[in-house]
Amino acid sequence: LLGESGTGKGVIARAIHDASNRATGALVTVNCPSLTAELLESEMFGHIKGSFTGASQTNVGRVSHADGGSIFMDEVGDFPLALQPKLLRFIQDKEYERVGDPVTRKADARIIAATNRDLDKMVKDGHFRLDLLYRLNVIAITLPALRERAEDLEDLATGFIRRFAASYGMPARRLAPSALAQLQMYAWPGNVRELRNVIERGGVLHGGQILNAHDVEQLLN
Repeated sequence: LLGESGTGKGVIARAIHDASNRATGALVTVNCPSLTAELLESEMFGHIKGSFTGASQTNVGRVSHADGGSIFMDEVGDFPLALQPKLLRFIQDKEYERVGDPVTRKADARIIAATNRDLDKMVKDGHFRLDLLYRLNVIAITLPALRERAEDLEDLATGFIRRFAASYGMPARRLAPSALAQLQMYAWPGNVRELRNVIERGGVLHGGQILNAHDVEQLLN
């Protein structure tokens, strides 16, 4: 899944999983940029008690939890180069070892990877393995930025309004035509995630049933 941050790659990953024959299994997320290489290896593949300082108990790992389901690898472009051979082996052979444990284990999990980075350039720069890119890039889906799909903005905004009106127990709201025009003129650098945040703020801060252009202008500034 390719696209800028905030375009909804996680939502699409969930939709792919739920529409597949793996829907009864778990969808497990691995947030690649959030951990060091050592912690990411332990978090993904697991470790046994005492395998490193602080390993006070055995961790079976996300791969084990995803057996029969799917693994969503968010921002796979940040997956450490030193760990990429282990990921490649798991994708190809479904085999892996936990940290500190020589026993080879197997797990059957679909990999759904997402990135906002240019992996081809990363391969050329020596920061991403070409063979791993081949294994990940079987089917690529590019999610356009929100500024490139203005025709979807009204439906998205309306859906968020209804969701947050229900969540916060507030009167259902709608967008005035002038408010929609204001939203459509904005560039949305944060994409759908930013739109969601703006609509949620509007639901919390404005007591009326209709969001007008003035309301939207305040929310965007």
